[in-house]
Amino acid sequence: MIRPRAPFRRLTATVGAVAVLAFGLPGCGAGEQTPSVATANGAEAAGSPGPASEDLAAYVEDRRNLARCFREQGFDVPDPDSKGQLDLRAIGGRNKAEPEVAAAWKACEEFGRMPVPEELEERPAPLTPEQLAQRREYARCMRDNGMPDWPDPGPDGSWPAGGALGRELTEQEQAANMRALQICEPVLDGRPPTTPDPNAVVNG
Repeated sequence: MIRPRAPFRRLTATVGAVAVLAFGLPGCGAGEQTPSVATANGAEAAGSPGPASEDLAAYVEDRRNLARCFREQGFDVPDPDSKGQLDLRAIGGRNKAEPEVAAAWKACEEFGRMPVPEELEERPAPLTPEQLAQRREYARCMRDNGMPDWPDPGPDGSWPAGGALGRELTEQEQAANMRALQICEPVLDGRPPTTPDPNAVVNG
């Protein structure tokens, strides 16, 4: 199903971008960058207790286990930093087709697959009132053009997992979805709806 553009990773409208690096392990690339955990005044947050810091601790421990596992396989991978960032150059620069490299990845496949904690996720700037109004208009446009159960955005502009965004579309609905997306996509930029082009490729 083609979905609308979305600014937040957690939106169901667009599959989010948790970086999949280093042979498919989430967030395990060499030189990977993860944003700092910041407080409201811009200072880096201390490790205060709570569900978020527990998630971070579990994530870092999982990455530490991955590093240790690679060392046990003969690759000098250092422990992660306090945010779980790993330097995998010791193994990431090697050809995975090499038997010893393939064996190491196989031996360590149970580690390094935890999702990045929410507190480490990069968050875009909040939508302006104008952008939020454009998203609401976009939802109305979609409903008026063949997608009657297209949901309104939430208060922060995120698309809820409901209606057309929460189920698989039939073949007929997919065709209607494609047409509606072409018509309504300009609305997200504050422009009027356009005429659909059956040969166009939609950026959804």
